Amino acid sequence: MRDELIYHEYASWKLEHSELINNLKQLDSPLIIRFENVLNVIDYMYDKLIDDPKYSDDDHEIFETGFYYVYDQIEEIKKILKAVYNNDYLALNLDAKSVNLLLNTIDFQNDLMSQSNVDESAMQFFLDFEKEVIEKLNNKQKIEEDMFKRLDEESLKIFKKLKVSYYPIDTIFLEIADELGII
Repeated sequence: MRDELIYHEYASWKLEHSELINNLKQLDSPLIIRFENVLNVIDYMYDKLIDDPKYSDDDHEIFETGFYYVYDQIEEIKKILKAVYNNDYLALNLDAKSVNLLLNTIDFQNDLMSQSNVDESAMQFFLDFEKEVIEKLNNKQKIEEDMFKRLDEESLKIFKKLKVSYYPIDTIFLEIADELGII
């Protein structure tokens, strides 16, 4: 028997964060685009739980994984929105590419931590890189293109060395949304 408390938590969470989510959607922000498919799938699963007696454990796992991912993404965005942009959605959106660089770095860290063979030096690279991006954001410094390239090259090297294929959650949920026919 699955614990359905998470569905109540999601409903409360979504209501609590509706302003942020709606502002990002209205701006057609790249920040919402990174997890919009995840939101669509978990909304679908939430409705399915209510409407479909055949709601499965796999459906629950998809919902849970998606909710935890979106929750973490929104928490990071909220921190940045408040600390760096004084709750100014337009300013945040103007720097969406840089904020996405930070979120991608955190995604890489999380994926690395989920591996059985965590490479400490690889994790240190991601932690140092995250710190560098945050510092630039806090100081209102432009993030140069070479930082994007450096993250791409290093992450590719790290995951290749570990013999791990990096498959972002948003891409997985895009495929799930396609299978469910909701995109």
